Amino acid sequence: MRCRSERLGLLRRVTLITGSTAATLALLQTLGCGATPVGTPAVPASRTSTPAQPFAMPPEQPTPDGVTVRPDDPRIQVRPLQVRGPDGAPLISYYALPASTAQSGAVLVVHENRGLVDHIKDVVRRVATAGYGALAVDLLSREGGADALSDPAAYAAALSKRDVGAMVGDLRQALSTLSGTGVGDKLGMTGFCFGGGMVWNALAAGAPVKAAVPFYGPAPQDLAGLAATTAAVFAVYAEQDGRVTSTKDAVEAELRRTGEPYRVTVYPGVDHAFHNDTGPRYNATQAAAAWLDTINWFHRYVR
Repeated sequence: MRCRSERLGLLRRVTLITGSTAATLALLQTLGCGATPVGTPAVPASRTSTPAQPFAMPPEQPTPDGVTVRPDDPRIQVRPLQVRGPDGAPLISYYALPASTAQSGAVLVVHENRGLVDHIKDVVRRVATAGYGALAVDLLSREGGADALSDPAAYAAALSKRDVGAMVGDLRQALSTLSGTGVGDKLGMTGFCFGGGMVWNALAAGAPVKAAVPFYGPAPQDLAGLAATTAAVFAVYAEQDGRVTSTKDAVEAELRRTGEPYRVTVYPGVDHAFHNDTGPRYNATQAAAAWLDTINWFHRYVR
């Protein structure tokens, strides 16, 4: 916790000079100060991947339209990618990749309980600016997805009725599709709120990913199943999110049994959904810190 406080103190002091969190993080990245997460050993340069230019960060202010990286951003390209569920049903998907042909790997992004909305598409594009192919699928595709169920309450209600195992099956199919884009087994996974919980459920079911970053995700139905994951897991929690953060010790006990690298971080002074820049709990400083940690985790383990 002391390292985390010192790091955030450094971010705040440099931001007073640069004028924005984004500029601060870009400067620290350029100076080599942001290449390794605090509290983990350094990785030799030959074994890690660094983006050719600073990757997109969460915004300084909330964004009601959910767009911080435009689809025509020169760093990326947005392409159609057909994904089918285990039953052959087409899944509504959104796919972006770096503008250059070189990729460090690919990351599956799992949406919140509102579906594949503009904010999640934006997160997909942010991941692509960091050098990865990135994909999200709508877990209510068979019902028309977020476009058809545009009322958040109606979407969440429909989502709650869907079998967790069936949704994990869709996510595994999405990972298989990503693997087929040329990255092979260099796969990562992240998700937010409900999506963070689905990351935990996918890991407990043996999802074949090298790294995973669940953001404030409820513990999986099969908690003991986490002990068998082979992924390097970075778990993001919020200090004021009592319901979800109260499960972190049980989750960490299972991660400890894996023998794989893991990290559990509780970001101070923030509540559930602090990374969502379209929501009322958005915190730009902690969202930026968590996102920098996330991308560094993928750079370290998805290779």
